[in-house]
Parts: sequence; C-alpha cells; structure tokens
Amino acid sequence: MREGEFELINRVFKCAGGSSTAFTRLGIGDDASIHQPQAGMELVVSTDSSVQGVHWPVDFPLNQAADRAVCSALSDLAAMGAEPVCTWLNVMAVDSAAVQSMGQGATAALQRYDVELAGGDTCRSANNALAVTVAGQLPAGSAMRRDAGLTTDAIWLCGRVGLHALGLQQWFKGEREGEFIPYFESISPLLQAGISLRQAGVACCIDVSDGLLQDAEHLCISSGIGMDIDIRKIPDWDYLCATVGEAAALQSITQGGEDYALLFTAPADTKFPDANFPKELPVCIGQCRAGKGVQLLLKGQKIDIQVTGFDHFK
Repeated sequence: MREGEFELINRVFKCAGGSSTAFTRLGIGDDASIHQPQAGMELVVSTDSSVQGVHWPVDFPLNQAADRAVCSALSDLAAMGAEPVCTWLNVMAVDSAAVQSMGQGATAALQRYDVELAGGDTCRSANNALAVTVAGQLPAGSAMRRDAGLTTDAIWLCGRVGLHALGLQQWFKGEREGEFIPYFESISPLLQAGISLRQAGVACCIDVSDGLLQDAEHLCISSGIGMDIDIRKIPDWDYLCATVGEAAALQSITQGGEDYALLFTAPADTKFPDANFPKELPVCIGQCRAGKGVQLLLKGQKIDIQVTGFDHFK
C-alpha cells in the first residue's frame, strides 16, 4: 500500500532530533507543542528559511542542505549566547523522496548538537525549502545583543571567515575536491563559544552570515558606534593571500558570508581561557570608536570598499 502523508511524516520526523528536555511539556503529535522555561531564564527564539537555488545550489545534496539549514538557524542562538532547547522544522518538498532526504539531514544536525525536534509541518511545493525555528534559553538579562557595543571596546572575532565563499566558488566551477569545498558543504554553529562569551561578560555580538563587513555595519548601526578593522589581524589572512591572492582574499573575507563566526565587542584586556574555546580562540581584530560605519585598514592604509554583503532583493 502506498505510504500516505501522515505515515511519511511519522516515519521521517517522529522521535527525530536530540534528547527531550524539561523545557518541552508536549512535543510532536498534537496541534502545537507546549513548553516551560526554567525559573529565572529567558527564552530566545529565531527563525530562518533556506531555499534551493537561493541558499544552496540546485545540484547540492538535499540531506546536506537540510543539515546546513538547521545549523544556520542554531548559529543565531550562538550569537546571543543561548543554550539550544528545541526546534521546529517546516519542510516544503517536491516529492516524498525529498522529504526523506531533508528529514535525514535535519535529524543528523539535531542529533549532533542534541537539540529536540518539537514540531513542524510538511507540504508539497514546486521547490525544495526549509523553514527552521529554534529556541534557546539563558539567564534573564544576559543575552548578547547587537545594540550593546561601546566606543571603548575592542573588536573581536571567534571563528574563521572567507572560507565558505571560496568553497562555493569551487563548487560552481565543478572542483568538488577543492581545498575549500568542506567549508561550503557544512556549517558549524559556535554554540559553546557563544555561551562562553556570554559567561565572560560579552554584551554585543552577531554571527557572520551576510559578510564580515555588512554584519559589522549592523553592529555599528545598532550600537551607534564606528569600527576600525585591521584586515591583517583576521585569521587566515596570510594563508588566503598566499592561496588565492590578496584581492580574492579581501573579497571573500569581507563580503563572503555564511561562515557563521562570531563577531563581538569587548574590552581589549578581556581574557578568554583556552579551555573554554577548544576550537576557535577569539582574536582581537580592531577597535571601536565614536562616529559611524566600518573602516577597513590594510598595512596602516584605509581601504575604500563598498558594503556588498548578501542581500535577497538585490
């Protein structure tokens, strides 16, 4: 007998994801899920959409695309220093095979980061897409925000930037064994790093999804400050210059996006213990100042580069 819609949903999504938590009182199986944050905690919620042909190439495997979509959404929680507690997943698919592939990828990501799947929806669509809503919690009043930067703060980066854009270029060129392909194929949200930054007292942070320059501009606008960023202090600058040339390195680092590093401000003398950042130790890359906008510096000289990070409608 042909498998129906609800049998497909139950098979692919029932009991998928990470382990259940006390946050979820009622999960998948009813009209809505029911949740209860811990006392003294605030709920952090973000939603993100990923569409085939927009957020991933049409020839990219659907299971990997769904894995990336979940990780991209989780990165928003990392940027605020929240501990993930659950997610809701809406899958729009051209057929049941696409549902199964995207379900497998999403499940792999949720299990890897042990995040419960609390609900969602599935429907037929002319194009494959996912909408991922994530929830996290943190002590009340402690969230890192875009509007908390100070002119006296230094500018810090936790993670690497520029590698995803170069990997995407290699994918489109058919260089499937290219050096940068792994950085395009998967996303690693810096969840533990985000929590550690919050615990260290960091108040202002954003994840780099639309390009370092554009996301730094977001911090400037929200906080009412200016920024001076020294390109040579950014991790991998020398390596990328030697590999792809200075012009391509500058383009990918400042405009590339989707590396999901954490860009934040904090006093220059802030200490970040190595034990709290086993993968990516924060690096100071510049200084906040009075004024507006982001100024890039290379070898002490100002670089005039237009903000052209990713924009869905340009």
